[in-house]
Amino acid sequence: MRNVLLAIVVLTAFLSCNKTNEVNLIPKPVSFKLRDGSFTISGKTKVKVDSTDSLAFENAAYLVELFNSKGVSCALESAINDDLLNCIIFTRTSCPDSLGAEGYMIDVNPKAITIRANQSAGFFYAIQTLRQLMPANFEKNDFRAKSLTIPYVVIVDKPRFSWRGLNLDCCRHFMNKDFVKRYIDLLAYHKMNVLHWHLTEDQGWRIEIKKYPKVTEVGAWRTNTDGTVYGGFYTQDDIREVVAYAAKRHVMVVPEIEMPGHSVAALAAYPHLSCTGEPLKVETNWGVFKDIYCAGNDSTFIFLQDVLSEVIELFPSPYIHIGGDEAPKYRWENCPKCRARLKTEKLSNYEELQRYFITRISKFLETKGKTIIGWDEILEGGRPHNAMVQAWRGIDRASEALKANAPVVVSPTSHCYFDYPVEVTNLQKVYSFDPVPDKADSAKVPLVLGGECNMWTEYAPQETVDSKVFPRLLAISEVLWTYSNQREYPEFLKRVRYHYNRLDALGVSYGFEQSAVEFKSRIGDDRKSMAVELVKGQDNLEVRYTTNGDEPTEKSTPYRKPILLTSPTTLKAAAFNNGYRVGDVFERAFMVSKSLGKPIELGFKPSEKYMGGGLQALVDGRLGTPKYNDGIWQAVQGEDIVVTVDLGSEQPINSVAIGFLQNIPSWIFLPGCVDVFVSADNSTFERIAQLDCPDSIKQQPMLIYRFNASKVKEIKGRFVRFVAHNPGPCPDWHPASGSPTWLFADEVVVE
Repeated sequence: MRNVLLAIVVLTAFLSCNKTNEVNLIPKPVSFKLRDGSFTISGKTKVKVDSTDSLAFENAAYLVELFNSKGVSCALESAINDDLLNCIIFTRTSCPDSLGAEGYMIDVNPKAITIRANQSAGFFYAIQTLRQLMPANFEKNDFRAKSLTIPYVVIVDKPRFSWRGLNLDCCRHFMNKDFVKRYIDLLAYHKMNVLHWHLTEDQGWRIEIKKYPKVTEVGAWRTNTDGTVYGGFYTQDDIREVVAYAAKRHVMVVPEIEMPGHSVAALAAYPHLSCTGEPLKVETNWGVFKDIYCAGNDSTFIFLQDVLSEVIELFPSPYIHIGGDEAPKYRWENCPKCRARLKTEKLSNYEELQRYFITRISKFLETKGKTIIGWDEILEGGRPHNAMVQAWRGIDRASEALKANAPVVVSPTSHCYFDYPVEVTNLQKVYSFDPVPDKADSAKVPLVLGGECNMWTEYAPQETVDSKVFPRLLAISEVLWTYSNQREYPEFLKRVRYHYNRLDALGVSYGFEQSAVEFKSRIGDDRKSMAVELVKGQDNLEVRYTTNGDEPTEKSTPYRKPILLTSPTTLKAAAFNNGYRVGDVFERAFMVSKSLGKPIELGFKPSEKYMGGGLQALVDGRLGTPKYNDGIWQAVQGEDIVVTVDLGSEQPINSVAIGFLQNIPSWIFLPGCVDVFVSADNSTFERIAQLDCPDSIKQQPMLIYRFNASKVKEIKGRFVRFVAHNPGPCPDWHPASGSPTWLFADEVVVE
């Protein structure tokens, strides 16, 4: 049903666009000129190339094979002579050096199609552009024709960034070999050139290692709570096949072999590599776990060097990704071998021990002609030896990499995590991404290699990946290829809606551009009310809503203008097309109280990843949802949350409340308690309440709990301060025991 409804939405949006047969290329070229007329490719058309130019010849043969598969039998001639009518010419002649290895030129005129490039990649990308100049049906497997027409165009094109990638996590959910190859085709079609292949994790080890067969015999399979076994892995022959397939499409496959954390699957196979040596099972839960490779055990490095030696033979990429993220130090801190290593190497702390660990691996890989890449946590103990960095926790992490003179690939959660729902990261937000940090030193900008979108698969089995990656991959492909001064979202969106026909022909089950319904709220000037706007995701949709807790139906109140709220209200809304609901029911709770919109002072620095919408988030009237990444929650790790609200004047206070999220697998805990204070002068404070919750609540893995004192008697004050006490590190029973916990708050309420 969802795909049918999506088709209705997209078709209607497409029909609303200009119906002329204009050209819509993604990503957008540097220079593009469309002229009247078209060139016809038929069986009489010759594809010509200098026989001594092997790179051009290889691509010319690829184009001929492509045409032949569609029924248009063109001849390939290994000479460029004077007879240049009705030809497609591949040549390096007169191609400027400024176009680099991946740039190209196309000139389609009444006489011929001339393709110029400096290197094989440039010719290949020119062919991908030619494919997008053809009818969309050309991409269907069963398409056959006797001739094809291409409009007269002149194109000069080259990419902005050299690294244009997709990180595909095949560990949490296994992706079969043909699916991976299909994604290589989709990347190449959109001029992306890196497949970052995530191959080892806590929940599964996916690559065959001959010397250590247990990593796949044991580590590739997990037993779920219902007794079912899930898993899979790629043989070394599978890997070779995928890598060779990618190379022909100018996609570099970069393997990720996680260390020191995210390694439970390997430790389940070989427990002696852990700090405890105790038996472990491949993880069935998502999250971050305290059992990691032992840094004090030389066997760990022997194992990893042996593994990487086999990996190197399979992947010609000059880069090996070693992870390096989310590695709790609890086991190291309690391990005699790790403590001894710390002392022997004269290290100050366990972050420096991680740098030692990664540097040791880096130097080994360097002897094999490889460079390591690690997630931005690898900078925390100082940049490991010659390491590249992948910045994921924010653009500021890319700035830190540049300060350390490290080449950086930028893929922040804010714009590039495609496992996040479209309600959080929609198409427009992805398109607004720029990998170069603001105010970056111009001399260091070349260290920004490019970016990646990340498809983590905790909640995305293979059959759902398309709907999460597309159409957002279209945006990231253009961000990484096209220069920012040539990009405008409305114009891009118009091309996207034409491009859906191509995705249909390619068999892509794409998702939505944005949420079918979005909530936008504004606090009234009197700070006693809120206006909530319901924004529909497509022009052809109708939004209906309820305020009584019922799910909206086609008979519910249609949205016509902003909804005025003067008291706490829960809104439920849904989009409809021709009487049928499109997408999910969306729900938001709003709180109107004395503290709404009042000035606040924060006694902590919110995480850049979880700002909740800004520094006023805790009095903006919005209550959080069960999703910690919904853009409403404001969070801090390892610290108390302290917020002081200025009511503007001294006045009676009858009740106080503050809401928190608990998501124990993600290290998000309720506060130990919440103290509430009042003051007349913002100097001398009196505690009026100490708020707690039942132990049974604290043991529930996921919930929202509002700490509430509803009967505060005979209290007056102007300033109200909430102090939510961090409960301390994750407890011993937690998979990440010893790691700092998060506090997630949504709204302070004073009545």
